[in-house]
Amino acid sequence: MSSNHSSEVEMKRSIQIPILAVILLGMSTFARADFTFVQITDTHTGPAETVFNARFNETIRQIQGIKPAFVIHTGDALQGWSVESAKLFNSFTYRIPCPTYISPGNHDIPELQKIGAEKASALVTAWNRAIGPDRISFVYENCVFIGLDSNLWNTGYVEEKVQLQWLKSELRKSKKRRIFIFEHSPLYLDTPDEKNGNYFAVDNPVRDELLKLFKKYQVEAVITGHYHRMNSTVFNGTSFLTSPAISFSCDPDQGLTGYTVFKVYTGGFSHRFVDFRTVGSPPDFGGKK
Repeated sequence: MSSNHSSEVEMKRSIQIPILAVILLGMSTFARADFTFVQITDTHTGPAETVFNARFNETIRQIQGIKPAFVIHTGDALQGWSVESAKLFNSFTYRIPCPTYISPGNHDIPELQKIGAEKASALVTAWNRAIGPDRISFVYENCVFIGLDSNLWNTGYVEEKVQLQWLKSELRKSKKRRIFIFEHSPLYLDTPDEKNGNYFAVDNPVRDELLKLFKKYQVEAVITGHYHRMNSTVFNGTSFLTSPAISFSCDPDQGLTGYTVFKVYTGGFSHRFVDFRTVGSPPDFGGKK
């Protein structure tokens, strides 16, 4: 294809490293690690999306210099589902010089709750054939990375139940590893008890069930996109990290586009956001079309 307790968070800013957070673990120090990975999100690739495509191209150029162990893409790979858009997206990811793991977003497999179980299943199958599995699990240096299809949450479809049981199984198998989760939609934005109905977050009852699972298995971080803004919280020892998009930004982070570089090491991890307004070629990589 194209796989903690948090005791301190430090935020630092500079021209080359706009945002840097350091998370120190209080429990998973037995799992030694020392590697870098990159999160990209919301590329919104499409035949007519020349600006978004240019930003994706620039991202790949910079990743080629970073040489990470792997890349995770947290959804909205496409501006809208079509075979043509999927082929175009694949032509980009083929140039990423490391394994790339992709979780679908709401633009990739759209409106699942509205279209019914049969059509939803067909769309998921089309994604799986064109791009890759909509749920993913892989291990790197005793850390497990689990990618989920957040489009399925709260649909009541068979695929949702299968994914939830699969997730529980993967978590059970990973008790002695550091666990990172990635998916498109954040579970919440401000507080875990916020009301349902926010377009940018996962509704209950699934949200509460996932939060309980992540606490039980001491998930280190949940990495998401979808929001097109920067967002970071900690709950029950798990860091919830939402990165801005490559394609375009939303208020109040107007103009903030780019990608996030994670450094995982024994005892914690750090993450820094690479802001295209200060590190990009061509230089005008502002957030608007």
